[in-house]
Amino acid sequence: MKYSKAALWELTYPLILSIGAAIAVFIFSKDFSLDFRGLVDVSLNVFGILIGFLITVLTIINSIENSYTRALIKGGSYHLLITYLKQAIWGCFFSIVIGISYVFFFATLVDIAQNLMNTIFILSFVFALTASYRFIKIFLRLSLKDK
Repeated sequence: MKYSKAALWELTYPLILSIGAAIAVFIFSKDFSLDFRGLVDVSLNVFGILIGFLITVLTIINSIENSYTRALIKGGSYHLLITYLKQAIWGCFFSIVIGISYVFFFATLVDIAQNLMNTIFILSFVFALTASYRFIKIFLRLSLKDK
């Protein structure tokens, strides 16, 4: 499927921002002090709630039949919306899995592995956050249209 430049950017920016944040954390982690344990604890709660919300939205989107969904399907944008939703759900899920692994195994890792684990966590955290933001922003724009 051929995408416009705007759609291509919208499709890839969560991954680009995530990789950028992960590289920054890996390079500069010695220069700043960040409470990764607290961030992991908070992300487990937030992404758990967000997964529930996103799966509820998925159910609603699949069961709703109105002029907006017909226009999305006819214009070919419905596929993108569902792709964004799937990326947000999987991003939150993987962030939770990595967060749980972080809680259980971080203390047993050596320094270089701890830095790598911090980097992987930030990658998953930023991806889940930006993918969720992207979907919620688009979903609100669609659902609040003409109101």
